[in-house]
Amino acid sequence: MFIRLIIGIVFFLSSLFSISSSADEPVPLKMCAFTLLGESGPDFELVKDYQLAALSWGAELDVKAYISEKVIVNELKSGACDIASMTGGSAHSFNRFSGTIGAIGAIPDYEHLHVALAALNGEKARPYLSANGFDVVGIQPSGGIYLFLNDRYLKGIADLAGRRVGVLDNFPEMHKMVTNMGMTPVSSTVSNMFQKFNNGNIDIVGGPAIVYEVMELYKGLKDTGGVIEAPIMQSTIQVIARSDKLPAGFAEKSRQYFFDQFSESVDILSKAEKTIPRKYWIPVPKCNMEELEKTNKTVRLNFREKGIYHPKMLTLLRKVRCNLDPSRAECTSPDAE
Repeated sequence: MFIRLIIGIVFFLSSLFSISSSADEPVPLKMCAFTLLGESGPDFELVKDYQLAALSWGAELDVKAYISEKVIVNELKSGACDIASMTGGSAHSFNRFSGTIGAIGAIPDYEHLHVALAALNGEKARPYLSANGFDVVGIQPSGGIYLFLNDRYLKGIADLAGRRVGVLDNFPEMHKMVTNMGMTPVSSTVSNMFQKFNNGNIDIVGGPAIVYEVMELYKGLKDTGGVIEAPIMQSTIQVIARSDKLPAGFAEKSRQYFFDQFSESVDILSKAEKTIPRKYWIPVPKCNMEELEKTNKTVRLNFREKGIYHPKMLTLLRKVRCNLDPSRAECTSPDAE
C-alpha cells in the first residue's frame, strides 16, 4: 500500500507539471476494463494504477469494469469505448499479430515470454501493433494456462480422450487441439467456465493459477483432481485503443509502462502458482511432452494456413524458443514456423 501511495504521488506531481507546462488539457478517454470480479476484484486495482499513470501521458481515463469480454469487444468496435483491456483471445479480433502471442504451446514459460515482449517493445514491431484503426498499447502477462482435471489418475495423453473440456468461444485453436486429442469441447465463457468445472458439468478446464483461489477451483478438483504441470500456453491481458483518439506518444509510453511492470506481474502469478497444493500438480513425462509438442505444432501450422495465426509472430516465437534452447528439434526442422 505504501509503495502504491508513493507511485501515486509521483504520477500526480508529474501530471501537475505536465499540465502546468502546457496549454493542453488531458484528453478524456472512456476505458472498458475486463476484470473477473468487476470493480471488487484485485485485477481492478491494477487498472486504477494504469489510470493514474495515463495522466502523465496526456489522457484522463474514465474507467468502467466489465465481466463480459463480448460486451467489451462490441463497445470498443462501436466507439462506446476509446480504449479497452481484454484477454489475448479477444484482442485477436483487433490485431492478429499480438493475438498470436497466445498460440498453443508457442511460449513455454515466463522467460520466453519476457524475451518475446522485449522484441515487441522495439522499433521494428511498431508497424505490426497498429491495424484497422486500432493500436495495441499494452501487453501484460496473465499467467501460464494450466489444465485442471477432476481425475488425476491418468497415465498419458491418450487417457484424456472422451473427457469434457471447457473451451472459450473466442478460442478456436483450443477447440481444434481438444478435438485432435479426442476430447469433447464444451462451449463456454470466462464467466461460466470455472463454475461448470466446480459443478461437475465438465471434466477439464484451462486457466492461470490465479483462478484457483479466486474461482474456488478446489471445489471441482476435490480429492481426486489434479493440475497438469506444463502450461499449454501463456495468456495475456492486452490493451487496445482507437488510434485516432490517442494523444501523441501515448501508445509508446503505455506499452513501455506494461513492459516495465513485467517482473511485478510475474511475481504475482508465481505466488499464485505456489498457492496450489503440491498434491495436485501432475508432472508430464518426457515422452508425453514430446507428443504434446507435436500436437501443438500441428495446430499452430494449421491455424497459420487458415490465416488465424500471424506467421510473423509464429516465426518470432520459434526464434525465441531456439535462442533459449538451440537443441530443440524444430530449430533445424525443414517445416519450421
